[in-house]
Amino acid sequence: LQNLTKAAPKRPRESKTVLEQKAKRLERDRTTRSLPLAQEKAILRQIDAAKKGIRQHDQGDKHQILLRRKKAEVEASRAALRTINVTLSEIETALSKVELGKKLGCLPSEVICRDISCPMNKMNWAMGKNSENVKEIEDSVGVEIDVDKMRAKFTVRGSQVRVDEAVLRLEKFTKAVDEELRASSDVISYLLSQQSSVLNKIKENNPEVVIDLLATRFKMRGHPDKIQKVKDDIGGVQVFSKTRLLVGRETSHVVGKTGGTLHAFSEKYGVVMDVSKKDGDKTTLRVIGPSENVDAALAEVDKLLVENEEIEESIVVDPLLKSELLNNSGANIKEFQRSVSSAVEAGHPEAGGVLLSFGRNGSKEENPTLILKCSRCAMDRAKSLVTKKVEQFESNVISIDVPEEMISAIIGKGGAVIGDLRHEGKGAVVETDANNKGAIKVYSSDSTTRDAIRQKIDQIIAENQTGSIPIEKGIIGFLLGDPGKDMRNACSELGCTLNMSTDDTELVIKGTNEKIKQASELLKDFLAKNFIAELDVASDEQPLLFMGGSDSILHQVENKHNVKASFRKSKNVLEARGEAGKVSAALDDIKCFLNGGDGVAVCKFKVDDKAKGGVIGRGGSNIAKLEDEFKGILIHVPKDNNTISIRGPEDLVEKCRIRLITTIATARVVENIDIDLSQHEKLSKSNIIKKISRLTNTQMTLNETSIRVRGMNDDVRYAKANIEENLTGVYHGYIHLEASQLSRVKSAVAKDPSHFQRIHASTGAEVIHESDAIHIFGKRSNVIEAKASVIADFLSFMLPRQLQTVKMHKTLLKSMGDPGRLAQIATETGASICLDRDINSVLIRSDDANICDKAVGLVNSMMVECQKLIVVMKFDSSDSWLMSVIVGKGGSSIKKLEKETECSFDIIKDERTVVILADSEKLVQAGQKALDNMILQARKECIFIYLPESALPAFIGRGGAGIKKIAADNDVQVDRTKTRPSTICIKGTESCVTNARNAVLSWVKAWEARHIGITIDLTEQQITSILGKGGETVRSIEKETGCNIDVDRQQLTLTVKYGKDANRDRAIEQIEAVIDGEATKGAEPTVGKAELIGEHAEIAIDKAEGTTETDSSSSYAPGDPSEEIVDPSEDIAGLDGVEVGGDDEEVAEAAEGAADEAKSKEEETGVAPEEAESAETVEVNATGDESDKTVDHPVGQLLVTEKCDDDKEEGESKPEINGTDEGRQLYQWLLTGHVGDAIADIVYPDSDSESSNDSDDECSDDDDLVVIKKNEKGEEVRYYESESGFSVRLPAE
Repeated sequence: LQNLTKAAPKRPRESKTVLEQKAKRLERDRTTRSLPLAQEKAILRQIDAAKKGIRQHDQGDKHQILLRRKKAEVEASRAALRTINVTLSEIETALSKVELGKKLGCLPSEVICRDISCPMNKMNWAMGKNSENVKEIEDSVGVEIDVDKMRAKFTVRGSQVRVDEAVLRLEKFTKAVDEELRASSDVISYLLSQQSSVLNKIKENNPEVVIDLLATRFKMRGHPDKIQKVKDDIGGVQVFSKTRLLVGRETSHVVGKTGGTLHAFSEKYGVVMDVSKKDGDKTTLRVIGPSENVDAALAEVDKLLVENEEIEESIVVDPLLKSELLNNSGANIKEFQRSVSSAVEAGHPEAGGVLLSFGRNGSKEENPTLILKCSRCAMDRAKSLVTKKVEQFESNVISIDVPEEMISAIIGKGGAVIGDLRHEGKGAVVETDANNKGAIKVYSSDSTTRDAIRQKIDQIIAENQTGSIPIEKGIIGFLLGDPGKDMRNACSELGCTLNMSTDDTELVIKGTNEKIKQASELLKDFLAKNFIAELDVASDEQPLLFMGGSDSILHQVENKHNVKASFRKSKNVLEARGEAGKVSAALDDIKCFLNGGDGVAVCKFKVDDKAKGGVIGRGGSNIAKLEDEFKGILIHVPKDNNTISIRGPEDLVEKCRIRLITTIATARVVENIDIDLSQHEKLSKSNIIKKISRLTNTQMTLNETSIRVRGMNDDVRYAKANIEENLTGVYHGYIHLEASQLSRVKSAVAKDPSHFQRIHASTGAEVIHESDAIHIFGKRSNVIEAKASVIADFLSFMLPRQLQTVKMHKTLLKSMGDPGRLAQIATETGASICLDRDINSVLIRSDDANICDKAVGLVNSMMVECQKLIVVMKFDSSDSWLMSVIVGKGGSSIKKLEKETECSFDIIKDERTVVILADSEKLVQAGQKALDNMILQARKECIFIYLPESALPAFIGRGGAGIKKIAADNDVQVDRTKTRPSTICIKGTESCVTNARNAVLSWVKAWEARHIGITIDLTEQQITSILGKGGETVRSIEKETGCNIDVDRQQLTLTVKYGKDANRDRAIEQIEAVIDGEATKGAEPTVGKAELIGEHAEIAIDKAEGTTETDSSSSYAPGDPSEEIVDPSEDIAGLDGVEVGGDDEEVAEAAEGAADEAKSKEEETGVAPEEAESAETVEVNATGDESDKTVDHPVGQLLVTEKCDDDKEEGESKPEINGTDEGRQLYQWLLTGHVGDAIADIVYPDSDSESSNDSDDECSDDDDLVVIKKNEKGEEVRYYESESGFSVRLPAE
């Protein structure tokens, strides 16, 4: 079967039916169609493959039949085998019964089988160790027992009688139960003790129960009835316990040696006695057993303790006896204790030994007490022996009275003298009397020795008389140190010793009276010549004392006043030694040097960490140069702080201070900003580093892990803030304050944190105070707003006139940021001055408000001077392309200008502004003239021409052929601007551009001649009405008349072309009907010209005064022009035609939608636009406002700039109007009074637009342009509202 399975043939994936159908289909295709030979062969191969698959299916079917037959044979064989096995099993069972009957001595018919279940947890117990229980039952009863551990049962075989007996014996195990009996700890302890035989008796009386005694319970296993009997036996045991506290040696008495006494009591009374430690020297005796036995045992214990009770008595003894007994590490008292104990034990062997010790004295004056400890029965004998020994000792003691001050001389240094006295006689003891300070006690058993010691003491008293002289504390160390060694030796040669009094105010001299007098004279002379005084010196001023080596201030003072000076670092004091007057004069000179006075000036000021190195110079070179330049000046910069000090003559100190402050302000510092790889990649792919470097006047180097910034300190700080903002999105600003000012700010914020919290809530920037400044961080605009709020709202209140700002136009920042000039003002006034670019101001701070006022005046004067050296040129948005021309490729043009004119040109690209700076007014004017010439030439080489939108396809030509032809013929570049598709830009040389312009205009005139139409002028509002919603109105007119209608929103014209004359006239009539209908809807009451002009002139002035300029950065990086150039072949379908301007200036004005006005201006003035100024020239005053010949009229989003000519009359002023169409029309209305025309020209909102105001106090007319509101008196007032967001009050009808 296995071989057949392995040899099964493989079948194709497709079924037999599929293959048959496939073969038929292929055969039909082959026979019914005429096929090429190759294709027919391919079909034949497919037919053969299908037939082969069919044959494989046939072979597989045959093989399956063989497999089924073989499987049937195998199944039949297996069924026969099962029958044979059943028969064999029955025969084996019968034979085993016969064998078992023979083994058990019974007939096979008498053999029965019975199963007994057993709990699984009792199987091992029932079987016994190595199945001993099972074997014992088999042998004794005559049965066979099989054990099935898996099913937890016993199978018993044998005769009926024997099986019953075996089952009964097995059931003792299988039906046994496990029970526990809780008992008290006393019962457990009693039953477990060796002295108790109760537990053994219980086990003997109940052999069929297994009894285990655990810590707190009995565990029993057996038949329930048997277990109950054991419980009754245990319950009959009556046990009691009692305890007794044992203290000290009572425990050892009760326990006995190795527990012998305690064991004897337990055996004697049949109880359990246990001793446990309680705390300290206390233990607890616990007695457990029958009540009578316990009481008897405790009575025996009490008797034992009473017999061995230890008592204590004390005897007052002389201190000399204590010293004698404790001498030699207590050897004498130990010997004395042994002798007394031996004598006591001789009379009372059971009493034990005697313990001798000295008690602790409450004070030194009290005599010591000798304490005796022993048993009560031995105390009398022990006390008698000790008293006798004390009396014998006191008979050999003498007391010698001496002056109290001589005690120390008798003792000697380190006890040397008294030690010699003790060795005068063998065994002598010499001590001072604790009760009498003027007495010496001597003990010796030899009277001769006692007399010799008395004589020695008398001699010591004679040789140790004392005298004293006063002494200053400052000279004690000098006298007792190396400088006073010779003096001390001289006193020693006289036989005198020197010591200090306890309060260090007197020098004590010891010796004979004669020698004391001589030593006193020597010492007084020495002290007079060595007077010492001290001067405290600050730690940062210590190096000043030693600067100059041999020419230092210390050496100068020593030589001048003949004194010795030294500095003690441990106390930070300067010591001067010599005669008192000279010492005082020397210290006065030192004070003058350190603090100033008497023609010497001392100036101190702090410097930033980064500028400190620049002040010092390499190896101190900068300081050395200053000291060499200003002879007599000493400059000190301590290592541990940033305070610079200058000392010397007053005039030189002031000059040096000014020089240093200027040096610090102009010093270039270096700071590294750490960055990671992602930040490095971001910065390397942009021009941010270059832009910030130009903006902040710093040098910046980008590395993989850091950015190195070098420049002035304030510039470096500003550059760092800009870089961190670019990397993290968080801008950091600081307001630096004086230390006292910052302390007041911190105190105020600590008391009321809401100061900074309100600013944070209103601006969104975080405001905190740090060690030297107020730190503001967040979004840049928020930080600038918060900084202005902190200064104006908080610091102006906290520090009135102590922190002032001088605001300026941003174009003055560079010239006003000159650190040298600001430092000069700071030195003249004493104020701290810094430039804050965030708020375009100079910050001035000082604790003295008058100093701040003076500095403000100087800064304003400086700003007036700077204004003369600066010119600001602003460009219109249509001229923004000139910015890139001014800069040039890679900044080449502007660099050339700077080199030729010696001026600095700063570009504020975002504001289309050029700032010209120079060192003189003449250079500034030359720079302006050079820039004007460059712009004029640029206008001649690049012009813009507006074409009719309808003409663009023809002008450009197929694939740009027309525009390319004009470019090639005139050698120019012609492109379309992306923002205004109908505008073309022509670039090239001046002559080529002129030729190209003429060619374009000629082409336009020829095109217009071929496309004559009817053109009418419109307003923006009329154009909207004509177009209709989605252009449906104009399309319906075109469809009805068959004409083409072109609407030019920039030129505000409409042209009707093509079609018959009658149709064009009809189209014009329909358009005029639409216009008339809208004019009727929008008719408004006439407004008085004078009143409107007056009211809105005031509004314009108010808004102009409130206008502030946003911060912008100057950059020399070339930028793209505002007009993006697109390919001429770009799709321009659907554009309408407009009227074309005549020359360059008209083209530039057309870019802003005012071509017609430019034409009229040229005709009236006769001045060509090319000759006009290319940009406004604006002078900037101290507050940053534009002045002189330019007047701004901000009317909402409308900005009108009037260029006034001094030679023209007032009525000839022609305003140039910029802004939205609605704004221009509103302004025209205000100036001319043509109310109807102005309102008619304004675009109406769509009919489906929703009103933005649902207030009950307001209502609107149908046209949504005239709104009626109620004033405070409840009267209705009419307002005109334009789409650009302006409201104009109208007079009552």
